[in-house]
Amino acid sequence: MLAARGKHIARLDVYIPVISEAAAQKRHASSQDFHPRRGPGGRSSFNGVVATVFGATGFLGRYTVNRLARCGSQVIVPHRCIEDHMKHLKPMGDLGQIMYNNFHLKDEASIEKCIQFSNVVINLIGRDFETRNFSFQEAHVDGAAAIARAAKKAGVKRFIHVSAMNAATNAPSKFLQSKALGEQAVKHEFPEATVIRPAEYYGHEDKFLNMYAYFRNLPFGQPLIDNGMKTRKRPLYVVDVAQGIVSAMLDETAAGQTFELYGPEEYFLHDIVKYVFKIIREPFRPYNIPESVYRMVAFFLEQSVFDPRLTRDKLVRHYLSEAPSSHVKNFEDLGITPSSINDAALGMLRRHRTMVHYDDAHSEDEVCKPASTY
Repeated sequence: MLAARGKHIARLDVYIPVISEAAAQKRHASSQDFHPRRGPGGRSSFNGVVATVFGATGFLGRYTVNRLARCGSQVIVPHRCIEDHMKHLKPMGDLGQIMYNNFHLKDEASIEKCIQFSNVVINLIGRDFETRNFSFQEAHVDGAAAIARAAKKAGVKRFIHVSAMNAATNAPSKFLQSKALGEQAVKHEFPEATVIRPAEYYGHEDKFLNMYAYFRNLPFGQPLIDNGMKTRKRPLYVVDVAQGIVSAMLDETAAGQTFELYGPEEYFLHDIVKYVFKIIREPFRPYNIPESVYRMVAFFLEQSVFDPRLTRDKLVRHYLSEAPSSHVKNFEDLGITPSSINDAALGMLRRHRTMVHYDDAHSEDEVCKPASTY
């Protein structure tokens, strides 16, 4: 029996088809010409886009994957996490639309494997804080360059790189410096890349509005540097960021362009925090804390063996005003009207309310006061 099986296995080699070099190149080509559209539209269709989304298991990633699948794209999710951290992505697309691939950011061979059949690559990888495994340089610069280099080598048609507003090589934040260097590295490897610079965005899993909502548990009130009146923010709903990424991907004229995405109104940080406490029905007790003291608190929080709630670099970014550039494209150029914080925040902050106020309706006086009204 074993001998027979051995003969059978040996004879299998005779029937292996020989693929010509031209056919092999066509099979691995990353061009929409080889991905015809199928279906009437929606999640059960295929619009011709096969997108590899690096960083899909993160906060912005889940919304981006949802928007891609919603318009009929096939999505490849590179990951290095356990299955439980990405199980929520599978139902976002129809059967076979969401696929997974193991990879490591420092292994270019694994990156190339993830994008060999894609015509679109989206890089969302970013870290709020440095770890012993990945510094800002390795995550935002070296990793972004490796992905862009692999995409160019594979002949990928569109490359979308997500950076951050206020990214600059002379920024006071090491995070923002690395984001600026990452943009330069991507442009060097893939000149036609589209760069997205979102402002601080909020959502159900954010570390912005939710962080201030957790301030309700502090015994002495809510600490704010300069009472939050010297910091101006343009908060943005994460769903609008994801839609902006997808719209830029589908717009051929967006190749090589840079977009700054920000909310429709500018607010003082003081008024944003005050609005959060109005929504969650908790007393707002702000007090002015010296920056040196706050930085010392952030230093001690950095020593946590778990993900730190606050770091010194993150503190700098929280109190850095967001100033959009007048010469850079924005939501208007993508045909998107961003949501107001007054319309989107209630749904995500309601969970911080007590049982008594949980079902309270949105009151007319519960609005965030724009900085322009001062």
